[in-house]
Amino acid sequence: METVLVTGATGFIGSHLVESLLKQNYKVYCLVRNKSILKWLKKVPVEIVEGDCESPSLKLPHVDFVFHLAGRIKAKEPVSFYKTNLYGTINLLRIISKQRPFVKKFVFVSTLAVHGKDDTKIIRPEHSPYPRSHYAKSKWLAEQAVLAYKGTFPVVIFRPTAIYGPRDKEFLSYIKCIKHGIAPVLNSKGILSFCYISDLVNFLIASIQKEIPSGKAFLVSDGQAYTWKQAILNIAEALGKHPLILNIPKPLTMTMAFGFQNISHLLNQPFIFSCDKLKEVFQKSWFCDISQSCNFLDYVPQYDFKKGIKRTIHWYQKQGWL
Repeated sequence: METVLVTGATGFIGSHLVESLLKQNYKVYCLVRNKSILKWLKKVPVEIVEGDCESPSLKLPHVDFVFHLAGRIKAKEPVSFYKTNLYGTINLLRIISKQRPFVKKFVFVSTLAVHGKDDTKIIRPEHSPYPRSHYAKSKWLAEQAVLAYKGTFPVVIFRPTAIYGPRDKEFLSYIKCIKHGIAPVLNSKGILSFCYISDLVNFLIASIQKEIPSGKAFLVSDGQAYTWKQAILNIAEALGKHPLILNIPKPLTMTMAFGFQNISHLLNQPFIFSCDKLKEVFQKSWFCDISQSCNFLDYVPQYDFKKGIKRTIHWYQKQGWL
């Protein structure tokens, strides 16, 4: 039986990945910072490894593969992104190179946001990254750290777009707005892309089952482009609602983001909506070409946004979240 270590296993993406790995008969180790907060892993047959990616004293089990998903997507201060996403990755790579240099593959989950060049209509794998937000920059720098080890052990990088699905709480707040009859649009001319959680997980698992050149980076989405209006109508249809679509002027959006930043500091709690995040929100297009990913990994996404959001909303409703 092959063994896998998953960092960030208690999170939205990590918990789904763990369940799918178990279904495919992998022995799974989960790196968690606090054993008392297991969330979706409480009744899952995994081996818990207590530790932190940022700790130099971290001890790793003998494993064949490592999926590094642990990271920070929101922060009160920019330095937190670099501390977790960059230096946490660097520390983990150093420890693997010393303790487990013969791992078969190290899989790093980055973000499509590293491609932040605003004049790009279709993001392609050969395009040079141009990260604009601190989150994207921290992930891009972490990618460089991963690539520095591509000659030591095989490494693979994934750059997924906005991921949604059961257990995700970041997208939930927007869906709640639509449920209450209001659908704010922050960039009416923007083109969006999405990926349902199970499709991302299948791409990730395929990467340890296929022969892939070390250092390869894959773009991940459902392969389609959406306008804000299309996304809203799909959500509204799943909810059985007819919301009022409000195009928010850019100056007002920036004022709102500034307000959220102040509230974040007052409450000592990070929010994903911030002035820095607007650098991604106002990008003209997040549509990406995933043909290379599909060809290399022999997988085609099974869920478009309409199908995936319907399943997601049904799960929210069943859990009493919506």
